[in-house]
Amino acid sequence: MSEENHYEVLGVRPEAPLWEIELAYKGRRSQYHPDRYAAGDEVAVAWATAKMQAVNKAYAVLKDPDQRERFDRTQASAKPTDPGPRTERTKAPEPPPLRSLRQALEGLEFSNEPFERVFVAPHIPRKKLLGALDSYGERLRAQDVVVLIDDTVFGGAREGVLITETQIRCKAKFEQAEIQLLGCLTEITAHGAHIRIHGEPFISLSIPNPDDLRRLFRAVSHYLQETN
Repeated sequence: MSEENHYEVLGVRPEAPLWEIELAYKGRRSQYHPDRYAAGDEVAVAWATAKMQAVNKAYAVLKDPDQRERFDRTQASAKPTDPGPRTERTKAPEPPPLRSLRQALEGLEFSNEPFERVFVAPHIPRKKLLGALDSYGERLRAQDVVVLIDDTVFGGAREGVLITETQIRCKAKFEQAEIQLLGCLTEITAHGAHIRIHGEPFISLSIPNPDDLRRLFRAVSHYLQETN
């Protein structure tokens, strides 16, 4: 039996840096921890336990440079060689390309009452975007941002939420920014002002309209369930 692909287990690309691997591990650990399935039957607990074991093993290998290098060599040597052109064989149709998050949210409208605080690209005010990037958008470019949620009273956007095609990050007042990789997620929900990821608290927002938040994260979750 061949060894599991640790990159696929964590949902990261083979060239992912260590910080991305650590974020992915955190997301998978939250998703599959057996304690979350304690109220279920034995089959559910056993399934979650097996998933968690695979996640722990993948992280142990990929966080260690030597183990990761050996694993990469093993993966490279296991790739099948090209048998060359075949004759008289019908080529299977290629599957349609997956939608991007930007495409999935296109046309989404918000009431923005009493304050306009939820923005989807390309309709993100540049001044707000630059304020958010300066505050908690390290390593992000303006063109990367798909969603901005401004949770500041005066509209400076230095606290709130940023979503790109690959990650969601938040910044609450007087707290450090938190980042989760979207490739590890299938559910982000808004319960009033409280944003939860797989049922776990992520950030509580005080300014945006709760109905707008529900509408946004319902669409985001639908996209994640399609792609992940």
